[in-house]
Amino acid sequence: MSRSDYDILVVEDTLEFAKLTLLTLERYGYDNAHHAENGEEALRYIEEKRPACVLLDLNLPGKSGWQVLDELKAKHGELPVIVTTAQSDHANRVVGKLQEVYKYLVKPFSPQDLVKTIDDALGLD
Repeated sequence: MSRSDYDILVVEDTLEFAKLTLLTLERYGYDNAHHAENGEEALRYIEEKRPACVLLDLNLPGKSGWQVLDELKAKHGELPVIVTTAQSDHANRVVGKLQEVYKYLVKPFSPQDLVKTIDDALGLD
């Protein structure tokens, strides 16, 4: 399978960052990437479309990224979730580890780190 075969969901409330992330994914061959602005929209999309991977910001309006993560893991435990956050403190990493986050990407991150992390989560080499 190629990168274009995978549906990636970017859950991000900062529109500029979301657009940049989507453009980066498209540039690297992930043509099937989508955006959700908040946790509720993300959960609806996941139920309907079953993406291959989720990039999840922690600081969201409404349901927090942690609440979304809890619901995702309860319903879709196998779905790789990559947390994208500017909050890189130790407490968040410990909680993320306990909740089986695939990986953290601390903002700002490079396009190469983003793509490599998604490739790894999907088992692409």
